[in-house]
Amino acid sequence: MKSIQNRLAIWLLTSVVILFGLHWLVTSRAPDIFTREYIATRLEHDGEALLSGISFTAAGMPVLDPDYAAPIYSRPGSGHYYLLQTNGYHLKSASLGKEDFGILPAAGSHETLFEMQGPGGQPILAHMAHFEKAGYRINLLIAEELTSLNQDISKFRIRFLLVTLAILGLLIFVQRMIVRLSLRPLDTMSKACRQLENGDISKFPEDVPLEVKPLVTEINRLVELSRKRLIRSRNSLGNLAHGLKTPLAVLGQLIDQDAGKFSPEDLQQAKASVAMIQSIIDRELKQARLAGPTSAGQLFHLNEELPDLLGLLEQVYTDKKLQYELVLEREDIRFGDREDMLELIGNLLDNASKWGLHKVRFSAHTDGGLTILVEDDGPGIETALQASLMQRGTRLDESSSGHGLGLSIIQEIVTQYAGVIDLSRSSALGGLQVRIFLPELG
Repeated sequence: MKSIQNRLAIWLLTSVVILFGLHWLVTSRAPDIFTREYIATRLEHDGEALLSGISFTAAGMPVLDPDYAAPIYSRPGSGHYYLLQTNGYHLKSASLGKEDFGILPAAGSHETLFEMQGPGGQPILAHMAHFEKAGYRINLLIAEELTSLNQDISKFRIRFLLVTLAILGLLIFVQRMIVRLSLRPLDTMSKACRQLENGDISKFPEDVPLEVKPLVTEINRLVELSRKRLIRSRNSLGNLAHGLKTPLAVLGQLIDQDAGKFSPEDLQQAKASVAMIQSIIDRELKQARLAGPTSAGQLFHLNEELPDLLGLLEQVYTDKKLQYELVLEREDIRFGDREDMLELIGNLLDNASKWGLHKVRFSAHTDGGLTILVEDDGPGIETALQASLMQRGTRLDESSSGHGLGLSIIQEIVTQYAGVIDLSRSSALGGLQVRIFLPELG
């Protein structure tokens, strides 16, 4: 699954690492450049001072006044050296000892700065200059050892790298937090989805960032459109049921009046068809009466809705004087769409009330989903007939609108919720037992 947060974090991390890498390369090179420029300037000044202290004998031999040479050039192994060549003579610093730089390049008008190996193979930075004094051409090389300087620069680079990595880690952490905070509105939308599913809100809150506002607006439009379509569909179904009641009653009367014109078989089939249609109409009107005005997607509260549902069934089957027993694991069970659950549980209890003799029991508990158990003390159903009762239009007793259509509707709802339905004989009451398990969705 692709994560916006991870993608943003990866891209930001990559850009930060690249920028810090370039910054480290530039900054780590800066000490080399600046120190070498500083050393080159100092070597140039020392060379000018040495040149000022040079004089020549009558034979053309160069002589250096010690006052013009810094004491460091007189200390052996000091790391500061000079070599002067003119008129075939070599004049070198005492710090060189027995070492020598060999023959210097021919005199020219330009100055050069370069690195080379000095005494003991140590790296040195050398400044080569060419002068003319008292009619003599002078080649002067003045140099400084870089070993200690390179060590100091290496230490600086390591320390700077550690500091850079620490800052980089801190920035990555801060960046991650910023990304999370920036995406928090999506978490709010996810929570709003669950609230919308539970029926706690009727639409998404629109107090969201501009980037996701078009999405929220479109979702709210679709939710409202679905709600209106659902209401219109339910109203149409109720209107259809009401509209069919009167013509169906007339049709039943005509069949009774003209009973002599039909054979006994045709008459029985016609009355059975009218009774089935009447049963469907009564069922839909009862469902509309149970649902009442409600919002699409509202959760079904078992402890709040079931007492009213059982009270209505007591009125419908008042002549049977049924005893209804309600057993709930806890009082705050909420599950599924209210309309779906009303139709599912209503059909279950309706079938149990039709076939029960004295008692109907409804129990429910939650464990990774909702488990419903409806039992009655009626005649029950033979095992061989249980599978056929799940098919639409099949009834155990064609003379009564009992098990059959209601159970097929129950099967459709259970399938819609990816649930399981099981028919068996109740060990407690002796009649039909319907067990349904509906798993948690999402």
